[in-house]
Amino acid sequence: MTDPYQYYPTPEALSRKAWAMFKNQQFARVLEPSAGEGHLLRPGPYQYGKRLPIDCIEIDIRKHAVLRDEGFAVVGMDFLQFQSGSVYSHIIMNPPFAEGAKHVLKAWEILFDGEIVAILNAETVRNPFSKERQLLLRLIEQHGEVEFLQEMFAGEDAERKTPVDVALIWLKKTSTFEQDILGSILDDLRQDRQDRREADDVAGEFQLPHELALTNAFIDNAVLMFNAAVEAARQAVVSEARASRYRTMLGKTLGELSGGGISSEDDSSSDAVKRMLFKRYHDLKNRAWASILRSTQVTSRLSSTAQKRLESDFETVKSLEFTVPNIYGFLQGIIDQQGEIQLSMVCDVFDLITRYYSENAVFYMGWKSNDKHRTLGMRIKTTRFVLPGHKVESYHNSLNWESERLLADFDKVFALLDGKTEADVSLVSVFRQHFHALRVGKRIGGSYFDVRYYPGVGTIHFFPKSKTLIDRMNRWVGRQRRWLPPVESQAGQGFWQQYEQAETLDRAFHTEVNKQYPRSSRHVHFDPFWAIKHGGDSEREKGHHLLTQAMSTVLASRGIDPDAQLENEPSSLLEWTGSLPSATDLALAS
Repeated sequence: MTDPYQYYPTPEALSRKAWAMFKNQQFARVLEPSAGEGHLLRPGPYQYGKRLPIDCIEIDIRKHAVLRDEGFAVVGMDFLQFQSGSVYSHIIMNPPFAEGAKHVLKAWEILFDGEIVAILNAETVRNPFSKERQLLLRLIEQHGEVEFLQEMFAGEDAERKTPVDVALIWLKKTSTFEQDILGSILDDLRQDRQDRREADDVAGEFQLPHELALTNAFIDNAVLMFNAAVEAARQAVVSEARASRYRTMLGKTLGELSGGGISSEDDSSSDAVKRMLFKRYHDLKNRAWASILRSTQVTSRLSSTAQKRLESDFETVKSLEFTVPNIYGFLQGIIDQQGEIQLSMVCDVFDLITRYYSENAVFYMGWKSNDKHRTLGMRIKTTRFVLPGHKVESYHNSLNWESERLLADFDKVFALLDGKTEADVSLVSVFRQHFHALRVGKRIGGSYFDVRYYPGVGTIHFFPKSKTLIDRMNRWVGRQRRWLPPVESQAGQGFWQQYEQAETLDRAFHTEVNKQYPRSSRHVHFDPFWAIKHGGDSEREKGHHLLTQAMSTVLASRGIDPDAQLENEPSSLLEWTGSLPSATDLALAS
């Protein structure tokens, strides 16, 4: 099978030679533009007992997790499209041999001031037949050196062997920074008087950029704004460095000379400017990615918990260069995971309903599988459920933010189950518009629930309008948790009978549990219902065992066998197979 990425892991001996070739061993920040799995970086030096801050670019996305596990930041996929090279002091690289010259020229283009060490096929230098190779040769002659090495990829430490000779190239790029900072001091002084006369006019004309001046799509606008902010930050850093240099040239204040003042430092060195550029660039990139992460296109249909899960990966996301392809790649990743995201959202709301109020759910005998211990399944009642914890002070005119967020999550999930993008009448709007009526006991309806609020105890009572949607949630969660049989399986009539009659059988089930395990004031009472939700492994196992025994007794007394298999049993009992309608696909990007 051909390797489209020409992946040859760098042997350790060659990696050490490459790192040793840097003349300046004071590393500010390092870039590896074709990192693979990080072999070239492993011998990298440490400073103050910590590994150097190293950023990686790797076109094979399958290797990103390996790099992150090694502690490296992945900042992009395609180095030839990368632009943010000015923040690095060193670039070390083992690019694909077929494109070695192109990659080194790209590194030279984006580097502001620093060193490059590159491992290339020796033929790239020995046979400069193309314009790219000729330009590389001139760079080596004017700004660097080259060492030819044999059999570096043929030794025992080479994971993938090849007899090719390599060229180890070192380049030093020196910026015209001093000239850029100082400019022509004499010209500046001559212009000073004229500048002062024009200063008032210029200051009066300054305006903030208008948000509506950009008419492209949201993502294009975000990238344009980010690039403008980076350029403005670069100009600001250079201006501050120039001011610092002028201040230093003027000399110290009398207070500094007498030792009574705080001495000001010269922040105009190349290293100081690079550090400040990186700090501001990193901050701007963080803000830019946050704007995408929290944009309406991404989060409007995510529940609060789903959004938190997405934000937990933000450290990985924000390390990427902020470009249109990377943004669309990020959004595509969310779209590819939308089934999992939707399932998690439904399960989160199900757990919220069943967690705090035991009467919100009823039990049924779970599907018999090859698991060692059988468990009971749970389903939400179709008539009413209650959620506590929503008490507000008497002078408040609305629920608190947490309560409104919970109501919004309910609307998002049930709209999802209903095949819609949002509820026509949301629960949040019901409480905001009818809060006084709800406080005095009225029952008000939204799209999916009637609600009644009891402010004294802080409970909200939900009355589902559609038993079909509640059943849809119950079936989807049941299959996810293996309480119900998989879609392709066919349960017997007895199983589905006890599932459908779970609310009817609930009173008899609790009576049987209390009969078998009565409360006693003389002994610590074991509560199997508490154990299966909150207990440790052994407690949950014991709780499920006791409850399944009680459920078996109740079902047997009514002649229901949940494990009976009937031949040619029609599969119509599985009305809803667990796949959400296509209309519910998350519209994450415009």
